[in-house]
Amino acid sequence: MSIFRSFAFVVTALFGLMCAEARAQVPVIDDSNLAKAQEIATSTQDILTADQQILQFTQKTLQAVTGDRASVAQGSLAQMALGGGFSMAQAPSLGSVISGGALSFAGMSPGSQNIVSTLINGLQLVKTITGLTAGQAHPVDTAYQNSVNVAATLSGLITSTQSAVQTRSAAFTQGGQQIGQAPDLKGSVDQNTQVQVQTGQTINELNGVVNNAAAAANQANLDRIAAESAAARAMKFTPLSRP
Repeated sequence: MSIFRSFAFVVTALFGLMCAEARAQVPVIDDSNLAKAQEIATSTQDILTADQQILQFTQKTLQAVTGDRASVAQGSLAQMALGGGFSMAQAPSLGSVISGGALSFAGMSPGSQNIVSTLINGLQLVKTITGLTAGQAHPVDTAYQNSVNVAATLSGLITSTQSAVQTRSAAFTQGGQQIGQAPDLKGSVDQNTQVQVQTGQTINELNGVVNNAAAAANQANLDRIAAESAAARAMKFTPLSRP
């Protein structure tokens, strides 16, 4: 009996161990760990989504501040200062006219020459002050002819400038309508740069007008000098030579 009981005890113990091992292999779900894992997965997905949005915004920002925007900054914006009309850079040199150069209407508006010709002919000016002919010239005659040429040139410049002002005003109005229509920051910056360039060209045109005004004022000084020289020449005592 004792042997049988010992054998039965051993069998029972082995069966118990086998059952315990079998129970140890059964999967166990921890609700807390599962919830935490799901939370981490959700947060990770949110981070990936946010990173994707940041990348998209970064690419858009890069596109907004780089690249060529010539199509935005050109067009009517690039024509505001001149408007496709007369420019003082095309004007004939008053310095050349004052120094005895030929009268020129090169670069002026088409109607300027007709207006100047009508003006000069209407004044019915004499050819010379002294009346000398046959190639003879007197300093007063030279100063007089230069004054006529300067007055004619200035008349042509005034006519051309008035026409250019009207064209420029229309160009500024048309160009101003483009302000604010740039699709991005780079386009706005390039538009602003173009406006600054056109402003500089407009100031340069103004400088040309002022220079011509100064040249015209200088012609008056030359006329006074010539008149004083002629008066001094007339009052100069020249002793008569005796045979």
